[in-house]
Amino acid sequence: MLTDLGLPKESLLLALVGFNLGVEVGQLAIVSAFLPFAFALRSTLFYRMLVMSGGSAVVLAVALVWFAERLWNFKILPF
Repeated sequence: MLTDLGLPKESLLLALVGFNLGVEVGQLAIVSAFLPFAFALRSTLFYRMLVMSGGSAVVLAVALVWFAERLWNFKILPF
């Protein structure tokens, strides 16, 4: 993918490392922004019911769909 950008071969490794570091920094920023809210709401019924149970159910559903897509080689989700 990086070769399609027209980068010289000498800088492909640096570009790949820079891209991956940028993705990790972005993920850390999102977690850092969400963590204080989650910590403040952790003992509320809303957090226990909606965030923990609902979030876990969504993660399970997406994981099962991805598993089925790979197992039977078909596509449901666009990502």
